[in-house]
Order: sequence, then C-alpha cells, then structure tokens
Amino acid sequence: MSQPTKLLLIDDDPLVAQLITMLVATFREPYTVEHSPQYAGGLQRLLTGSYALCLLDYRLGDGDGLQLLAEAKAQKCATPIILITGDTREETDLAAMEGGAADFINKGDVKADVLERAIDYAIKTAQTLQQLHAAKKGPSS
Repeated sequence: MSQPTKLLLIDDDPLVAQLITMLVATFREPYTVEHSPQYAGGLQRLLTGSYALCLLDYRLGDGDGLQLLAEAKAQKCATPIILITGDTREETDLAAMEGGAADFINKGDVKADVLERAIDYAIKTAQTLQQLHAAKKGPSS
C-alpha cells in the first residue's frame, strides 16, 4: 500500500481543522492532514516543499492567508495552495486567484466531494505544470 499524500492545513480554528481532517478521511485516495495553527509556523512548514497541497485559511490570528500566499509565492513555493474562508466577498476570491492560489473555497460550501475534487485538480494541475517546466528546460546542450 502506498503512503498517504500529505496535505498541510494552516488554520487557527481547531474545529475547522477537525472538520477538514474528518472530510479528508472519507476521500477515495489516502491523504494525511498536518495542521499548523499559526501564520509563521504554517509558512515555515509550507516552504519545506514536503506537502502535495496546502489548505490555507484567510483569517489567521497573526496575519491573513493572502499575505501568507504572497510570501510563499515570493519565495518560489511550488506547492499548490487552496484558500478556504468564510469571507464571501468577490474581492477576496479575486485577490486569492490573482495572488496565485490554485482555488478558493467558501467554508460554507466545504463538503467532502467538493473538497476532494478541488484538491485532486490542484495537485494534478501543479504536477502537470512542473512536468511542462522540466520539459521546457530540457537537457543542457
């Protein structure tokens, strides 16, 4: 049996972390969720590159998800990031996508099938982009 795919959840709400972990446990493919409740610790773990995907809360106690997203992208983080928030404003959605988020999910819409589809799509898209970049570089002449 293969190792579960590692996901990083950066969210300061332990109940949300518990809910996400329970939803992920119902997925067809095996995933494991590692939770980081703080901005700095979450960013540090994200930048290790050891996760297939990051689920990122918009409102963190000591910062916000858009700032963390911008900081991760500025440091060339290749891990796909899905912003999860209770903020339903269109500006937040647009800012997340313009900032490089792979997707944006409203916490009110978080259901196992929606989350699984978004995670699978974001991971596969990131893998395809990495393969394209590697092929574009090609062997040194």
